[in-house]
Parts: sequence; C-alpha cells; structure tokens
Amino acid sequence: MPTATHGLAPARVLLVNLNNYDQPYPVYPLGLAYIDGALRQAGHVTAIWDARMAGETVEEGVARFAPDFIALSMRNIDNVQCHNPKSFIHDLVGFCRRLRAVSAAPLVLGGSGFSVFPREIFALGGIDYGIHGAGERTLPQLIAALRTGGGEAALGRVSGLVFRGTDGAVRAVPCRAEDTAFATAPHHHPELMQAYLAQGSLPGVQTQRGCPLHCCYCTYPLIEGSRSRFLDGEAVVAEMRRMATLGVKFVFFVDSVFNTREEHVVEVCEALIRADLGVQWECFLRPRGITRERLQLMQRAGLSHIEFGSDSLSDPVLRRYGKSFSFDDIRTASEQAHALGLHYSHFIIFGGPGETAATVEETLVRARTLPGAFYFGTLGMRIYPETPLWRHLAPEAQGETATDYLLEPRFHLEPEFSVESLHARLREYQKENPNWIVGDPPAAFVETMGKLRRRGVRGPMWEYAELLQRMQHG
Repeated sequence: MPTATHGLAPARVLLVNLNNYDQPYPVYPLGLAYIDGALRQAGHVTAIWDARMAGETVEEGVARFAPDFIALSMRNIDNVQCHNPKSFIHDLVGFCRRLRAVSAAPLVLGGSGFSVFPREIFALGGIDYGIHGAGERTLPQLIAALRTGGGEAALGRVSGLVFRGTDGAVRAVPCRAEDTAFATAPHHHPELMQAYLAQGSLPGVQTQRGCPLHCCYCTYPLIEGSRSRFLDGEAVVAEMRRMATLGVKFVFFVDSVFNTREEHVVEVCEALIRADLGVQWECFLRPRGITRERLQLMQRAGLSHIEFGSDSLSDPVLRRYGKSFSFDDIRTASEQAHALGLHYSHFIIFGGPGETAATVEETLVRARTLPGAFYFGTLGMRIYPETPLWRHLAPEAQGETATDYLLEPRFHLEPEFSVESLHARLREYQKENPNWIVGDPPAAFVETMGKLRRRGVRGPMWEYAELLQRMQHG
C-alpha cells in the first residue's frame, strides 16, 4: 500500500459519512472505518464528519480541519421502498455544492451506493473522482498519483477509479482482484462508536467479501465481486476484541451470506469460542444445508439472531428469483433455529418475477407454519444495472438508461399487481399476523426500541415487534 509521498507532508483527508437513513436503526459507517485505517497506515492524517452524529455543520468541519482531500461515502441511493420511494441522489448533489463553496480540495466519492451506479453518479457532476468497490488500496493510490503529478497515465493505473480524462470522457478503471481483498483493519473513533451505540446501532463486522450466488436482483457481486475472499478466524476475533474494548456487546456480521463456505463458518466460530469475548452477534444465512450441529457451533460462538434471505416461500418464485434452495430447506432451517431458541427472521420480496396472486397466498399460508419466525415483507424488486433482473427486463430496448433508474427509483412488479392493491393485502395480513413488518418499522416500535436501548438493551430487538403489535391490536 502506498505510504505518504516521500518529501511531502502527510495529506489531510476529511472522511464524510453521508448516510442519515435510520430505518430500522442507524448504521455505523464500517466502510469509512476501513478507509480510515488504510489512510492512517499510509501515514496520512484523517478526521471524520458524520451527517448524523456531527456536532457542527460540514462547513465548520472543513474550516476547522482544512483538508487536502475530501472523501465521501454513499451507502444508500434510495430507501428501497416501492410503496413509498425516497431518493437520496439530489441530497448528494446539493451537499457537494456546499463543499465546493468552502473548499478547493478534490472531492472523492465511494461507497456501496456509488458502486452500483458509478458512471451515472459521476456524470451528475459535483465530484472529481469516484471509487468503485473497496477503497482501502484505491484511495491511498489516488492520493499518491495526484501528489506526484503522474497525470492521466498514473490515474489509469488506480484500481476501481472513475475519473474524467483530458478528452472529457469518463473513464472507469477495472477493479483488480488483489485490490478488493482485506488490506487493513478498520480504525474506530471511540466517540463516534459510542454515539452510534447510544442510538441502537449494531456495529458491523465483515468476515468475507464477494458473493458467488446468483439472486436475480442482487448488487453484491457488482459491489464486492463474485469471488469470495475470506478473513481468517483469528483476524475476525482481533476485530471483535477491538470493538469490545469500545463497549460493543453485539455486532452484525455484514457478509452478504455468512455460510457461503462451511469451512469458513467453522474456523470463525471455533476462534470465537476459544477467545470467549462475551460478544453476541447476528448474521445473514442462506437456508440451505442448515444442520443442528452447525447452528449449535454458531450459538456457542455467540450467535443469537439469524436473518434468512429467503425472499419467498413458494418454490416456483424461488427458482425465478435465482435462489439455490427450496421451501423444504427454509422449513428445515427454521425448525432447527427454533429448536435451539435462536431468534430468526425471513425477508420476503413480493411481486417479483414469477409471482402470482396464488404464490403470494402460498407464501402467506406457509409463513404461519414456521415456528417462532418473524418476517420482514417488502413489495416490488428494485431494478439495478448489470443484474440478472436488468438483463431479463432489457430496459435499454425500451430506450431507457441506467441514469433513469438512478434518478427515479424503479421497481419490478409483475403485471397482475398494483402497488396499492398488493400493499393493502400485505397490511391486512400484518394486522392478523403481528410477527410481520411490511416496509419500514412502525413509529411505535421505533419509539419502544429507543426506550429499551436507553435502558441498556442491545441487539436488533425485532423479536419485540410481535409483542408490541399484539398489544396494539388487542
């Protein structure tokens, strides 16, 4: 990794977390912590301005720190709610104008949101450089290239960089595989961590990058690549130990799917059992090949909550969604988790490819048969460029561009449904089945979670939603 350029003072880099979306809870900026760690290892000086937690305006933060570079992280481009869509893109453009008014420092934008629409967001203007994919190696490389005056040739060697060439054309440098693996450990600011913990955030731990699965709508392969790269068990323990010293008692494994490789699950869990950190955790699991023995190992390692990315309980729909499991797999995984007393939930996407009124009702009927399950339901499938769903729908053939899908969130809903009718059916079902949340959590639940967190309760707490909704509906 490049270090501070020889003969030059370390660069001053202001890291900006733009994410202010807090449903179902504020998300701690893990990606920015990785960038912070990489910049510090390279010898640079950093500061963080967080849109949610900062006690000053960004203009005041810029004036106080006087950065040479400003690096912004964009996690979300919209709220992914078909029945109540909200785009964050225009907020980004306005925010960049504010920065331009007070600083001449180059603006660099990255993050998962940017990585889904890199060329399109760059073309909106307002930023000088973009980083597609992991940025721990890319940002130090970019700083080195700019400070040594290597010109366009040097920029063209920076993995994952998006920039405008001297001819005015937007260039996107492909990501090299070696530059998307884990490069450094994240650096956590104690004050920022404490602020997020106080608001109920579940700090993330990443044990792997990349996703080899083929879900039709998913952007993980675009953001992280389709080949998995794993952090070894002892490195996972070291990161969780650092978090524990900051008062963290519950973390979320933010891997796209934790159980992509059984050997990795075993290695991480056995290392956590040996370390005995007393930190509980939650993860995403694929409900295929789930055994009592494996869940017991994970539970001994601290697992308390599971989120299954099931997406449907109807086999024909699962096949159209690109899932590699069946409802029988979902049922087995659910029963095994329930038998061990683990809290578990299923995410369900209604109205995607292959969905019919009959398959909707099949999913709703089957949902009642899974013991102790909680459900997060959503309707419509967000359409992203370069996904299997995008290729299936072929919007370019209709004269549409990726920019159209960026500026206005667009969703696929099978023709027999309308947003209004499907949303009404799901809300009706939710009233009869309080172990469901459709869309964002209700305000009463968010308020109750806040009260519990102020009393020191940690964890996702969606298991309390069922009790709260039962009380509300008598």
